[in-house]
Amino acid sequence: MRMFLDRGTTLLVLAGVWAFLLYYFKPSLLLLDTMDAGGDTPSFLRPMHHLKDVLLPAGNPQGWDLGNFAGYAPYQFYFLPPALSIVLLSYVIPFNVAFKLVSVSGVFLLPLCMLLSLRAMRFAFPVPAIGAAASLLFLFNEGNSMWGGNIPSTLAGEFAHSIGFSLSVLFIGYLYKGVEEQKGWRGLGALLALTGLCHPVAFLNAATGGIFFVFGRRTFVRNLRFLLLVYGTAVLLMGFWLVPLIAKLGFATSINWEWHFPSPWDLMPQILWPPAILALCDVIWITVFRRPENRPARYILVTMIATAMFFFNATEIGLPEIRFVPFAYVLMIFLALDFVRRVLPLHIGPHIAAVALSVSIIAWVQARTTFIPSWIKWNYEGLERKPSWPLLKAITGAVQGNIGDPRVAYENSPKHDRFGSMRVFENMALLSGRPTLEGVLLQTGVNSPFIYWLQSQISKQGTGVIPGYSYPNLDLNRATPRLAMYNANDIVVLTDEVTKALASDPRWERHFNQQGYSIFRLKDADRHYVRVPKFRPVRITTDRWKKDFHRWFSTDAVLDVPIVAEDTIPASEMARFPLQSKSPIELPREAVPSDCQITEKIDHMKMEFTTTCPGQPHIVSVAYFPNWKVEGASYVHLVSPAFMLVFPDGNHVTMTYRRIGSDWLGIVLSLVGVVVCLVGRRRVPLGEPEGALPRGLTAVHPVLIGAVTLGAIAITGWHVLRDFGPQIFYKRGWEAFQKQDYVTSLENFDRAMRLGGDTNQAADAAFFRAASLFRAERFQDAMEGYQIVIDKFPDSIWVAEANYHVGLCLRRLGQRERAIETFRWVIATYPGNRWAGFAQEQLDQMEKEAPAG
Repeated sequence: MRMFLDRGTTLLVLAGVWAFLLYYFKPSLLLLDTMDAGGDTPSFLRPMHHLKDVLLPAGNPQGWDLGNFAGYAPYQFYFLPPALSIVLLSYVIPFNVAFKLVSVSGVFLLPLCMLLSLRAMRFAFPVPAIGAAASLLFLFNEGNSMWGGNIPSTLAGEFAHSIGFSLSVLFIGYLYKGVEEQKGWRGLGALLALTGLCHPVAFLNAATGGIFFVFGRRTFVRNLRFLLLVYGTAVLLMGFWLVPLIAKLGFATSINWEWHFPSPWDLMPQILWPPAILALCDVIWITVFRRPENRPARYILVTMIATAMFFFNATEIGLPEIRFVPFAYVLMIFLALDFVRRVLPLHIGPHIAAVALSVSIIAWVQARTTFIPSWIKWNYEGLERKPSWPLLKAITGAVQGNIGDPRVAYENSPKHDRFGSMRVFENMALLSGRPTLEGVLLQTGVNSPFIYWLQSQISKQGTGVIPGYSYPNLDLNRATPRLAMYNANDIVVLTDEVTKALASDPRWERHFNQQGYSIFRLKDADRHYVRVPKFRPVRITTDRWKKDFHRWFSTDAVLDVPIVAEDTIPASEMARFPLQSKSPIELPREAVPSDCQITEKIDHMKMEFTTTCPGQPHIVSVAYFPNWKVEGASYVHLVSPAFMLVFPDGNHVTMTYRRIGSDWLGIVLSLVGVVVCLVGRRRVPLGEPEGALPRGLTAVHPVLIGAVTLGAIAITGWHVLRDFGPQIFYKRGWEAFQKQDYVTSLENFDRAMRLGGDTNQAADAAFFRAASLFRAERFQDAMEGYQIVIDKFPDSIWVAEANYHVGLCLRRLGQRERAIETFRWVIATYPGNRWAGFAQEQLDQMEKEAPAG
């Protein structure tokens, strides 16, 4: 009877939690056949339609899409399970409804996953039931909409992470049970693989729990074996995605944002204050009282500490550190529940306690919910229910075409939110049939840094979304040749500044004007994706092609001379590149015949063209990726900005997107993982390890674990210093610089530069370090300092100014001819830049100072 009441009450609480969620996520909205709106969410519609309509029929779900980023492989680096779930469900119900149901599934999964996880960690009733209700504290946290897992983050478009997040919470509970019982490693491996295939941060969150089980010397070997079986199985199952990802990671774009908090209190929203206080009390309790019954709580605490270490090391492995905070919140709630079961007599009337505490939690959440209901309505009523839907249809209808037509660019503006999302035009390929430049999966595109730099040139309000690069101001004159380079012949604009600039530019003509929106078309544009460049490509010596290619892209004077990284050219192809340079912006020029006639056929997985100029360089303005193979030419080269270059052997060339060695290796490993999971399944515990190796590992356990722990602490400490040190030293340097104390400023800027690595903070410090030397009239040292800025931080905002100051240093050192040469170079390289103007002023002064005759 007691078991029946326990289960019945648990189901009642879970049903109440889901009913509370459905009160907000109304079925009438979820079942409405409209395209989802809100944040990044609608931008996922295009890649998922593409998966259904093109990639799956082609038998390659990790294939190519020309719709965004000048071409990219959406699911080479992004996550297939949520997308496949939507596609499969769409064969039964409308696609838009399937999209909504799957995108919200992580929210509804979390209460169940927290309940099951607590049960697996041997928390007795009613703690798991209360845990289901406590999930609402996390889900309705309105303190952020970008960190992941909660409702605002899901509404903003991070639904794949929400699904993976819920699975990671489930995994840590069942990992505890599995290790303790030494059973179920295959199922745990499959669950971890599914978690990782939904999101890599969720994978790391889940995997951290295993750290707890390697500290006990007596159980070290058996637990390590179990963990290796679980993690090894997961890696095998993920092989089809993981191996190609690692092999091709160089053609992705890292976005390791660093989140800066004005105050530590920003990390703890008010809705989480009660569990935070209770969790702190529990940490004190389990630290003071080391009893066997505290083992699950210690497991949670160690997992939380490991999560914190991931937070401080995340940016070094290319992940946003803030994504690890939500998992710590859930672990904190678990600790809070552990303390509640200690101090409250839950064994007395547990069923009433479960219901009462759950109702109290729901009341607390309800009282602190503000904008979530309106955001849910905004999202799920869909794009078609917005008053501006007819305008959106008119705009996209005005540029209707197919995927082989020239691209459509658009001005970035928060005013686009009137359509349902300010990123709605990322769906251009879905709404109009024609490709565009930007997209939601910007980490998957090798062209992302160039496209978002260009976005700043064509927008009054650019995003500057990719860290590590400087971004220009609005300048349509400079943007036009770059748009032409990307075969973007139409541009949708809104603001007066951009509209007036295009209207006054004779290269553009307006062909649409409605409710403030205009569409301009580039006159006399070359509408081809395959072109013969004006000048022969130059091979450059570089060990960081992305940075040097970006430096080339941002320099107007060299845009017509394409560059190729020397170390990407096979020896058999080297003769095709007789021109060489060590600089991406100081390039020799050799003209190429310009009377070539080209016809082309462009599609997602295959491109063909005929040419009258065999043997000459042909640039295909589609993103480079190693899966593209060519017939009719010997090799596909990576050429600036991140396009493909071929030298046709004859008049006809065919390029096909195919699986390569890393793809096949990954598929084989996944098949091995499936076999491992299916063969020899037994629900019996693993036996104790025996032999010399287990005894040896047990003997060295204290030294091994001690060394690894100290190493992890040291690395984390260094990264903490790298994160916070540059800010501290830069601030001290700036204060000294303002006081004209150049000795002190030089010392602090130097420390900030060295600790900052390749960050913008380090670039700022390097510049003002050189400026301190210049102000101190140490001109030779200052010139070397400015050269460090130019060489180490070629994409920083300081490069033009640093070059100008090199000229000043040369002038102060009496090296007149070199100073003149430098000032002229600044003028030629940065036309229109204010430092080019100052350089001209210097030349004018030097001309007046020249002796007569």
